[in-house]
Amino acid sequence: MKMQESNGERPLITSLKTKFEEIYGQSTGSHLILTPGSLILLGDHTHYNDGILLSVALNKYSAIIIRKRNDQLINMLNLTEEHSIEFAINEIDDQSDYKFRLQLCLLKMLRDQELLKHGFDCILQSEVPECLGLGAIASREICFATALKKVLNLEINTHELLGYVRQCELQILGKISNIAHHYTLKFEKENKFFAFDLRTLDHKTITNNYEDINLVLIDTKEKIPLVSDTCNERIEECEVGVKGLRLYIWGIKNLRDIEQDFLMRHYHMLPRRIFNRVLYNVSERIRTEEAIKYLKKNMIKEFGDCITRSHQSISYDYDLNHHKSDFIVEKAKVFPGVIGSKMISCSPWISTFHIVNNESTLTFIKQIKKSFKEEFNCEPEAHIFKIAGATKELSAKQIEMLLSE
Repeated sequence: MKMQESNGERPLITSLKTKFEEIYGQSTGSHLILTPGSLILLGDHTHYNDGILLSVALNKYSAIIIRKRNDQLINMLNLTEEHSIEFAINEIDDQSDYKFRLQLCLLKMLRDQELLKHGFDCILQSEVPECLGLGAIASREICFATALKKVLNLEINTHELLGYVRQCELQILGKISNIAHHYTLKFEKENKFFAFDLRTLDHKTITNNYEDINLVLIDTKEKIPLVSDTCNERIEECEVGVKGLRLYIWGIKNLRDIEQDFLMRHYHMLPRRIFNRVLYNVSERIRTEEAIKYLKKNMIKEFGDCITRSHQSISYDYDLNHHKSDFIVEKAKVFPGVIGSKMISCSPWISTFHIVNNESTLTFIKQIKKSFKEEFNCEPEAHIFKIAGATKELSAKQIEMLLSE
């Protein structure tokens, strides 16, 4: 990688390197991994039905500095949480630390497959906003997994590594785990959109011809209670819909196999609530396919319309609406310079994202904050992002070169 590409992450890199040397001595032989946050633009909640998704990586990072040890001791410090843990490889089964639960799950899997043979010292830190939900979790997990593979010379390929990450998320998070995040964070290219087919695992990047756009996240800072339970309930409702539709189409695997025309002709065969869940999944797949075509044809307005229509469908057909996110999207969609707006689903926080022209970004944020405060008597937090590339790996030498510039 080119050193200038990481200049924006200099404070994060400096913080980790300084802390590592303070605790573990010289950082010689260490490696540093930077993994962006990820955001699903279209196709969310279709991933358990072999959906097609469109995503981006965002230029805020989870980072880890790590060095292999000559013994089997593992030292991990989460600098963001100011929380540490120390144990030997053969003691992994005895660890039940909530803040490291996903990392411990991965370590146990690698140990049980006889892939984890050395201990290590590491420090983790993340600047990825928690309102990204699964995109923030995946950022930390892909960062950690990449670090282990790099430093411990794990004898597995990238796809096998992503498989382990996926297994851990399924164990701990449940079916809401979305592998599109994992692939985005490993294969995305800077300033491109990422298209991923869950059925075939085919993925491709799509050139972004609109470099003057920003992705703006609006975080109300209000927590959504039992968000995982709600998402898992929607999964079960879709499974009920599949079982019902199998009475009329023999051999369908899931909602990926349902055409919209067929669904509309059979709407009376499903309970209204189940029909709406199925309708969202089927129409969202179509929207995602349309959006990809619009991006390839440089039709940015039509692309943005797909995103805003997706919000309306996930809000009402899929019943994930909240009056605060709906309020923000309604205000945003008529604001000059806003291309598309939508809630961030599977996030523990009521939050939205918006694709906004660069010249309109600050005015848009100011107006949204003003309108929101007038309506709800509190002010949301705003984050501005550019589309980033995939996970980066820096050796100790590259770290020194970067910090000396």
